Amino acid sequence: MNLKYNTIGGKFWTVSNVLSLSRIALMAPIVVLLISAIPFHREYAVAFMLLALITDALDGYFARRFNQVSELGKVIDPLADKTAIGIVIVLLTVYHDIAFWYTGMVVTRDLLIFTGGIYITKRTGKVLASNYLGKITVVLIAVTIIFALLRNPMFHDVLAIAEWSSVVMMLLSFASYTWRFFAIIISHPKLEQIS
Repeated sequence: MNLKYNTIGGKFWTVSNVLSLSRIALMAPIVVLLISAIPFHREYAVAFMLLALITDALDGYFARRFNQVSELGKVIDPLADKTAIGIVIVLLTVYHDIAFWYTGMVVTRDLLIFTGGIYITKRTGKVLASNYLGKITVVLIAVTIIFALLRNPMFHDVLAIAEWSSVVMMLLSFASYTWRFFAIIISHPKLEQIS
């Protein structure tokens, strides 16, 4: 298969898709920095995390600016978000910087939304884009991760606010995705046979 194109439509090597993929690549230096013992390793990790957040903002902008919105981009963007967050948050849980229950909530929500998205794509042939509630949730989880990375007692209250705000948004966004999921199921009663 030509890598320039894909089966769900659109060019592969667009600016927005490259930015989304770079978000996953940025996790490598973050992981290396977290397990290293160099001075200010966590502060450097935060810098890479902020860079990842910037790519998240820019990929959507460039997709609209250059008319590169595609079904593939709708898959790569949230997949990059979920992969990046999953990698870092699991590692922070191992280091006891983030509670296990919180990580479990993040990972379970992402897996359910991703699985539901695959089902909807199989059923309708279309990929659903992330909504604003989902984007806000990702940002709040990222902010929680950043303050957990810093591991500074002076940010304890800010971390708690970010953490619980993200919990509320996870519940709201999951409810939103669930409502949209069932609305689509009802409007597409006939499921195509999947081999």
